[in-house]
Amino acid sequence: MNRRGLLLVALGAIIGASLLAGGAASVLGESKDVAGTKHDVATLGTPACIYCHVPRDAAGQLLWPGGLPNPEGPLAGEKRMCFSCHDGTVTRERSYVFDPSRPEHLRKPGIEGQDCDRCHNPHETKNEKFLKMPREAAFCWNCHFEAGPTDHPIGVDVYAAGYYPKDTHFDPKSGDFSGTRLWNAEGTGPGNNVMCLSCHNPHGGQPGTLILTVAESEGRGPFASLCSSCHERRFVP
Repeated sequence: MNRRGLLLVALGAIIGASLLAGGAASVLGESKDVAGTKHDVATLGTPACIYCHVPRDAAGQLLWPGGLPNPEGPLAGEKRMCFSCHDGTVTRERSYVFDPSRPEHLRKPGIEGQDCDRCHNPHETKNEKFLKMPREAAFCWNCHFEAGPTDHPIGVDVYAAGYYPKDTHFDPKSGDFSGTRLWNAEGTGPGNNVMCLSCHNPHGGQPGTLILTVAESEGRGPFASLCSSCHERRFVP
């Protein structure tokens, strides 16, 4: 074996030993460090990386185990990989992300940056839910630039403005996909403010809607039921 071959073998051994000894944290660095996160599923002798990537006999740019993602169907693209854990059997909380009966945010399976990774980075640790951008409830603005003064305002305290939503309870984990969620000013938790995710749910909107959190009533036209869920109750009865 020539000198170059020996160097490659040595480098591979060092990387492998680092993964086994310290898990993903020792090689991924700050921007791609899953150590200590919910995606850190490393066990003794098996680094976290191996559950989603394989260094040999893999297919595709991202080293998929078992070949490339499905090109079509409800689990097309990266969703197949995510679903291998987020089907409610491995994750601690019951999954609702992959309910094929409910509309989800538009994505292009298999296209980098336009699949599930349009909004999420499985290696990211800086934001909640592995989001690529901060402010969970208003991060839509990072792409939807048209949301502005001519659209429904966000960051408004609905109670201070005199509005009282009919239903603020929204808990897909218990099967409740309907309701106007209110958020804190940062868009990171419960509060009194209307945000993008007060009206939209990118992971399970009402059937037949633009990922809305309130179902449309027959004969009332699009958005009528959504708007009236807040605007028909101007004052406390």
